[in-house]
Amino acid sequence: MDDLPNAKSNTSPPVNPQPAGVVGSMAKEVAPIVGAVEAPLMAEVGKDTELSPEVRMAGVSMKSDSIELPHIVQKMGVSAVGPAAPPASQVAAITLPLTDDQIAQGLHQSLMSSWRWLAEWCERQLKQAHILLTSAKGKTTRSTTE
Repeated sequence: MDDLPNAKSNTSPPVNPQPAGVVGSMAKEVAPIVGAVEAPLMAEVGKDTELSPEVRMAGVSMKSDSIELPHIVQKMGVSAVGPAAPPASQVAAITLPLTDDQIAQGLHQSLMSSWRWLAEWCERQLKQAHILLTSAKGKTTRSTTE
C-alpha cells in the first residue's frame, strides 16, 4: 500500500512506468520473457513411426501420405493431383451451350423466354472468365478485360 498516492500531499507528479513515446499497452508487448520457455506439446511424426499396441487395439491405423490410384482409374486417364503433379499452364477454351451470335440474339429475347435466361447464364460465365461480348456491324466478338 506504500505505492498509493497520499490524499494529504498530492504535490508530487505521478510516476509513469512507460517510456516516452509508448502508447497504450505497448510496454506489455515488449516486456522480456521471464522463466523457462515451454517446449511444444506436439512433435512431428515421421513415416517410420510405429503405433504402440495400445493404440492399435483402440482402432487407430496409420495411412500413408501418398495415394496410389487404382489401375482401372489410371486406364481411364485420371492422373494424381497434388504437389507432385505439374500445374496446368494452358487456359482451356470456353465452350458454352450457345455460340457468341446466339448469346447476342438471346439477350434481346423476352424476359419470359428460356432462351433469354440461357443467354444470360452464358454471358455470366464469360464475365467470370473476364471475357466480354461486343457487337458491332452485325458481328459479335470476344474481348478480354484486365
